[in-house]
Amino acid sequence: MTRLPAIFRRGDLAIASSLANRVLLSLGSRLGPLALLILGRTWRVQVSGWEGLERVMAQRAPLVMITWHGRMMVPTWHMRKRRIVAMISRHADGEMAAQIVERLGFEAVRGSSTRGGSEAALDMLERVKAGQIAAMICDGPRGPAFQMKSGAPFLALRAGAFVIPATFAAEKAWIFKSWDRFQIPKPFARVHLLYGDPIPPQDSQTDLDRFTRTLESALNDLTSRADALAVRP
Repeated sequence: MTRLPAIFRRGDLAIASSLANRVLLSLGSRLGPLALLILGRTWRVQVSGWEGLERVMAQRAPLVMITWHGRMMVPTWHMRKRRIVAMISRHADGEMAAQIVERLGFEAVRGSSTRGGSEAALDMLERVKAGQIAAMICDGPRGPAFQMKSGAPFLALRAGAFVIPATFAAEKAWIFKSWDRFQIPKPFARVHLLYGDPIPPQDSQTDLDRFTRTLESALNDLTSRADALAVRP
């Protein structure tokens, strides 16, 4: 009987798989930002609501930016190189996302609603209070899509921060068949990037559940506006 090469033996498959994953992670984290920057240069981006965001940034007030998992690509591309701190999950797919956003000029804090959330939330809170802008993906890491978790509202309440929703829609895009319906605008697509009106800091006694629903509604309304612009003749 022909003896299998060592790499195909049962004991070595895990090592080979781990090595393949590391190679893919290294390639993805290096090529992903470059691909995004090249692709982004072809988009015809129309930005709405930037004035409100600029006003808050000029005040150097605590600020939390929120978006949905499937609509994170264009806001991430547009807000690169601003030392924004992003909360990225500790799940396997979060490792590549963390390395990609760091190469785009963000800082990453690892944690989510299902793993490492408490420590990450405290780290994010200290950073926002110190004046750093926070970016939160509000329906991650596993959904349901377009339903806000309590992490971003909690952070905004504790930090006394403004909240600004951000989203986009493209007239031509690849839409993944994933839980979040992740969107990537196609080359040369017209892209509508929307920043919502700043939601002012809330009283410390504000009910968390009610504030969560308020932010969810604001972000979903903004996303519906973007979608309507993308299908307009």
